[in-house]
Amino acid sequence: MSKWFKEKGFFYFFILISVIAFFFPFFAKGFVPGSEIGFHYTRIDTLAESLRLGIFPAKLRPMHMKLYGYGVGFFYPDFFIYPPAALIALGLDYEAVVKVYLFTAILLFSIITYECFVKLTGNKVLALGGQILHICSLINDDNLFGGHGIPHLFAYMAIPLALCGLLEALKEDRKEGYVKYATGLVFVVLSHHLIFLTMLLSIIILILSFWKTIAKKPAIFAKIFGISLVGMVFTTAYWLPALEQALKIKLKALYDNAYSLSEHILTFEDIVLVHIGLLLSLLFAAAIILFFVILIKNKEMKTDAVSLFVVNAILIFLSCSRAFWTSNVGQALNFFQYTQRFVFVLTVTMIMFVIVVLRDAIPTFDVSFSKGKAYYPAVIAVCMLLLVFLTRNFARPGFFELSKISTMELNPSLYADDYEVSMGEWLPSECEPTACLEPYVSKADDKSTAEGVKSEGAVYYDVWLLMDKKYYDVPYVYYYGYKAYLMDDGGNPVKELEVGEAYDDNGYVRVFLPEGGSGAGHVLVTYRKTALQKVSYVISALATLAIIVAFAVYFVPKKERAK
Repeated sequence: MSKWFKEKGFFYFFILISVIAFFFPFFAKGFVPGSEIGFHYTRIDTLAESLRLGIFPAKLRPMHMKLYGYGVGFFYPDFFIYPPAALIALGLDYEAVVKVYLFTAILLFSIITYECFVKLTGNKVLALGGQILHICSLINDDNLFGGHGIPHLFAYMAIPLALCGLLEALKEDRKEGYVKYATGLVFVVLSHHLIFLTMLLSIIILILSFWKTIAKKPAIFAKIFGISLVGMVFTTAYWLPALEQALKIKLKALYDNAYSLSEHILTFEDIVLVHIGLLLSLLFAAAIILFFVILIKNKEMKTDAVSLFVVNAILIFLSCSRAFWTSNVGQALNFFQYTQRFVFVLTVTMIMFVIVVLRDAIPTFDVSFSKGKAYYPAVIAVCMLLLVFLTRNFARPGFFELSKISTMELNPSLYADDYEVSMGEWLPSECEPTACLEPYVSKADDKSTAEGVKSEGAVYYDVWLLMDKKYYDVPYVYYYGYKAYLMDDGGNPVKELEVGEAYDDNGYVRVFLPEGGSGAGHVLVTYRKTALQKVSYVISALATLAIIVAFAVYFVPKKERAK
């Protein structure tokens, strides 16, 4: 323990300080409100309710969307919200569970980021400075307090792990680098798919920048490609059901996107002042100047610094280029919705570039920080505390004044707010939350109605329908997988009825009745997991087992395996 405290305790203490400073607004009772925050909190609550009902995996939340059901789990991965949801389902206090879980996760991710930066630079002070810049960045404040929510937070916090692991694999061909890369890749995929796509672009650029290394040792590329495929197989339970839904229903994000990306393109000024922040922008600008000075002085630059320079240049171009996004290629990528999505990865790659350039500047200019002197720890401590305060106060002025923080609580009113019950781009293109007001009423083709009952958290909808109608639109938002059954007097299914999407009626579940029917019939409507969903769960489970076995065989020393 004394050795650990001597080597890491000092730096881990300041990591803890940075996490406390970042998390400080949450020490007040309630949650800091933001544009999408309420939606993501209701995601956790409805997942907990689904688990109480025995629904697992809970891709579709039948009680969400004002009891009309919402397939939130298809398009926002639930992997990282299962732990708090499970504890809440067991009866623990919602606010306490979520806050403890978030604080713990942020602290662990921060330690991981620091260790990745140590490996990247070989310098603990630079690594700590980079970690503070990372956690206290403007975009991260927006993640937890401004509106983007938990998916963006977890994806952003995992980006350094993926990119640093990739650089370690490319430079040293070490198995630790591949493990870091694979883990980070999976974490981002299971957090937010569009951030993953922007990170994927950075991954491709980094790999291409190391073309000389790969040409000499092609096995490196083969390993990276192979482990990327393993990561995709492992995450099949998320992306395959999402792809199935995207192909089976008309999603707003793909067909009727409310956002025109060409109207949401950042300017360079937006990046510098609004999204990256003046402090990091100035550090980045200074690092660029230093980069070229070192290049001129040494006549060469390390490949990781060059690759990060190229990545940042391309990401800035994509964030600001109106010519690109108004072109045919850019219009085809309209589902990105706004170029601010590139800022998540851009913030990380900017920080990595700054600390890598400073790493190279130290031996180039023979810089000495008087390491070993008695005052050295005190100087580092003051600098790091000042960095925490400056970055945090710039992102959220007065962040330490709890009395000035406005908060919100999770309460039933959130479930009545149209914007909180769903993120509308993932609804069928005809569906509007404002029209979902009668969760028990079905409408026939002749506009007549029938009222039914929803039970077990809206999992089942029982209704008596007139069988001489062509169809009824029942009060569920349509997702591929809904089933309808004609029941006998004993409540047993005797016939499965055809189900489709009511394109002309708000995207509800449309139940088609048999031709030539008469009288009244008891119909039960519920959601069932599709065959492809079940296959995806099996694939992910087998992949998990294979990874565990491979880890035991390849990474654990033979002596340990023998034990």
